[in-house]
Amino acid sequence: MAQQETQINSATIDSLKAVHDRQVFSRVVPVAGFVRLVESLHGSNGNLDYRVSGDVDRLERPLLRLRVSGAVTLQCQRCLEGFEYKINIDTAVRLVAAHALDAEHDDNPDVPDCVAASAEFDLAALIEDEVLLALPAYPRHEAGLCSAKQVINENVDAQAAGAKILPFSALRDLQALKRK
Repeated sequence: MAQQETQINSATIDSLKAVHDRQVFSRVVPVAGFVRLVESLHGSNGNLDYRVSGDVDRLERPLLRLRVSGAVTLQCQRCLEGFEYKINIDTAVRLVAAHALDAEHDDNPDVPDCVAASAEFDLAALIEDEVLLALPAYPRHEAGLCSAKQVINENVDAQAAGAKILPFSALRDLQALKRK
């Protein structure tokens, strides 16, 4: 059956119908619309571009293929400044009956995770969950871009020059940077 492109206006879909009809759902959505995600971010600016398509695996089991791209603002755990983090997700989830979720679960990372098939499948929750899973546990600037390293280097240089450094002076300096 040919793929059918569908623009969704709501956050729910009939997941098995999407697989059967090979539907494709795509949209650009604001990051601010994902409440749980925003709680993990340094700001709510930006957009996420997603594409979800109904498909089957090689054993003809129903899948939803998910691609999400965009950028979010994370808080660096070194300097506490915000930085842009690119999101690029390409994954699949296998649809199973709700009562079979435990039996179908597989710890193998090469096997798609299972989710409960539903006539009112919450697509927005799936997208938000996958983006949350893609975020680093301890976000940090890339090497050489963090202002915390500059503060620490300045303190090391001052100490080498004979200046007395208080134990928490680097923390004080980092807090001053954050207030700027």
